[in-house]
Amino acid sequence: METNVEDKIRYAKIQLMSKSVFLSTICLRLKHKITTIIPTAATDGLNILYNPDFIKDMPTEELTGLMAHEVWHVAYQHLTRLGGRDKVLWNVAGDYVINYMLVKADFRLPKGGLYDEQYANMTTEKVYDLIYDSSEDYSDFAPDLLESGEGTGEAISGKELTAQLTSIIVQAQTQSMMANKAQGEIPGEISRMIDNLINPKLDWRQLLSRYLSDRTNTDYSWSRPNKRYMPNHYLPSLHSETIGNIVIAIDTSGSVTDEEIKELLTEVESIRETYHPKTLTIIDCDYKIHAVHEIDDYTDILSLPFTGGGGTAFEPVINYCNANPPAVLIYFTDLYADDITEDVPYDILWVCNSQHEPAQVGETIYINE
Repeated sequence: METNVEDKIRYAKIQLMSKSVFLSTICLRLKHKITTIIPTAATDGLNILYNPDFIKDMPTEELTGLMAHEVWHVAYQHLTRLGGRDKVLWNVAGDYVINYMLVKADFRLPKGGLYDEQYANMTTEKVYDLIYDSSEDYSDFAPDLLESGEGTGEAISGKELTAQLTSIIVQAQTQSMMANKAQGEIPGEISRMIDNLINPKLDWRQLLSRYLSDRTNTDYSWSRPNKRYMPNHYLPSLHSETIGNIVIAIDTSGSVTDEEIKELLTEVESIRETYHPKTLTIIDCDYKIHAVHEIDDYTDILSLPFTGGGGTAFEPVINYCNANPPAVLIYFTDLYADDITEDVPYDILWVCNSQHEPAQVGETIYINE
């Protein structure tokens, strides 16, 4: 029976090669092992394990779909992105993301796999948040994400696993690009992930500072001597002319934690001190505006009260800014709302705490985890 199962796995690999350069490149870099230690199939990042009783009578098309499913777990780095989340629910979220994508790509999946249209085109983090807050019971779910070495006895450190996965995924992207397939077979979320791996982004605070600096006249000024060197030396200080009116909208929906809000407010305080806007307005919002805080030099920004916790809608803030046009609107959000498509007479900078696609209007920078 083992020889028959090995043949089935080999045929599935060949079929996967005809469907996806990206997936098959990753697939061929992984080890494929037959074992009864797991009930169906699973991966630990570098190995794909198959229960022989589960796949022995499985049609090749379904085994190819199963194989592609496990390979996508590797491509999405679901093992190294787990963090402090519930392992089972994270696995469930990953399955929903992967299976939706495979079905839309005309893969055939074994019966019983998780699939739900409501999670279409969402990131794993977003699906996780939704099922975490739901009443769905996944106690009977059989996880297919294993700890490193679980089932193989070949454990490696998380750092080494990340390094090996990075090498595999970047190579797969290169092969896909050489075959002119990358645009159609690599999701935007993974493309950004790979881009971050090989071209580390500046911290979002640096990008925000650069964005604002480009909109101010910054120069050395003798009228404002540098206090650090006084009274022994009279030297100029770097001084930014006022940037104009700034509106900062903070999306206080359920996707933004209190800790993130505090971090954002600390950065807003730095904006006030560095760029001296003519006016500075902070808007507490989710699907509606809860409060509009007009900030002056004496406002304790870190003590401002915030409410929210509902869904997200951008229209209320956009309508407010249309009626009170700022020089720039800075919007802290996860971008999970109906996109803004209309042109507005002011700049918009979206500071995004998720892996959502960039907004259609304005510029988007990301808060790296």
